[in-house]
Amino acid sequence: MATAPPNGPADVTVDVAADVTDPAADPGVVPAMLALRRLITSGEQFRHAVAAHFGMGLSETVAMSHLSIAGPMSPRELATRVGLTPSTVTSLLDRLEAAGLALRVPHPSDRRKSVVSLTDEGRDMLVSTQRWLRAALSVLSADRLPETAAVLEDLSAALDIQAVDIRSETARELGHG
Repeated sequence: MATAPPNGPADVTVDVAADVTDPAADPGVVPAMLALRRLITSGEQFRHAVAAHFGMGLSETVAMSHLSIAGPMSPRELATRVGLTPSTVTSLLDRLEAAGLALRVPHPSDRRKSVVSLTDEGRDMLVSTQRWLRAALSVLSADRLPETAAVLEDLSAALDIQAVDIRSETARELGHG
């Protein structure tokens, strides 16, 4: 059983063991799952297009998205968020710094650590992606935007929870947890 995030759609509990391909089990869930899968794959295509446009890899765009949303963070925190090893993130940050998109600076209170942030050029690059996202949202009328934002936030939180659950299940299956 998985529970939707607080403030989600009436804190609905969904039986994830139910046959999700059986429309009789819950007639609304199959179309919603297909729509969510289409949204995810469209987002992946968007990320590929953005990466190609700026001549960078997918990992770099993921890292920049996390820095844009969460703000400056340690390389270790970025590695956790992006799902890469710290050594892989070091190489990724080397590439972002060489491109002038991100900067590592000493941590203000712990000289052993560093903090990663976007540069002005990195933020300027994100302005283009914001423009493209705004264009995608233009298919919605202004009065639908608040509810759409709320639904997307709920789904984002629910997917984050599922990702944690999947990682925990994987660790247990591999005998790491």
